[in-house]
Amino acid sequence: MLNWHEASRALIGARRLARLDRAAMSWFECTLPGALHSFWAAAICYPGFVALLVLRLDPAHIQALGLPRILVVETIGYVVGWTAYPLCALPFCRWLTREDKALGFIVAYNWAQVLQTGLLLALALFSMVAPISITAAAYIEAFAYLALLIYEWFIASIALEAGGLAATALVLLDVVLGASLSQITQLLAGQATG
Repeated sequence: MLNWHEASRALIGARRLARLDRAAMSWFECTLPGALHSFWAAAICYPGFVALLVLRLDPAHIQALGLPRILVVETIGYVVGWTAYPLCALPFCRWLTREDKALGFIVAYNWAQVLQTGLLLALALFSMVAPISITAAAYIEAFAYLALLIYEWFIASIALEAGGLAATALVLLDVVLGASLSQITQLLAGQATG
């Protein structure tokens, strides 16, 4: 069960990591129970995920496929994404001989998703209400995604103490896995009516 004290400490740690605080890992419970508890972040992020999904969907797409079908397929993709990346990252950490640091990385990575989801949702809402051009909104979104990649890189480099190249490889693994899952999910959502 989620321990709110542990969750609040982890969110403080995630915020400190966003400030590039090298001592932020001390805020996380870097144990197996802590790693298991960190997956509660997926439940915390889920409403934001659904809101982002609905905000980004074309109304014609919703009309054609139906929101319930889209939500089912996207939710399955969401769950797979939350489990696939750690399952891929753990053997990589073992290969780096950083298996002892892997749980801490997973904990920090999972709780950081709460901040990332909040930022992306705030940007999506801002682009809806702010009187800015589509081009300006695209630049803001690109900058935000770059900042999030740097944030994830920092988490990997601090949590694993393995250097910049290993952190870069973990970020690239996340990007490739996320893009692949997104393509598969979109394909399945499109075929849900077929």
